[in-house]
Amino acid sequence: MTRFTIGLTIISLALLFIAYGKGVGVIHGGGALSHMYWATGALFAAAAADFFAVAHLARSERMLRQFRALCEKHGVPFEGLE
Repeated sequence: MTRFTIGLTIISLALLFIAYGKGVGVIHGGGALSHMYWATGALFAAAAADFFAVAHLARSERMLRQFRALCEKHGVPFEGLE
């Protein structure tokens, strides 16, 4: 899941650079439609990466709660393991 989130973040960053280049092209007389497609792609890729990062964080938090409960059940100190 972490690799997938990092991959989406890298893709969104690449799309953002392409959209920036297309935007500079628009300033110099290029087509605005191409810029909007790339910018929309960058926006959706960044939003997807953020969504998966939040989902991964929620999963990690749930796993930590379960781990803490097991440590308490078996009398193992949890401090320093976080």
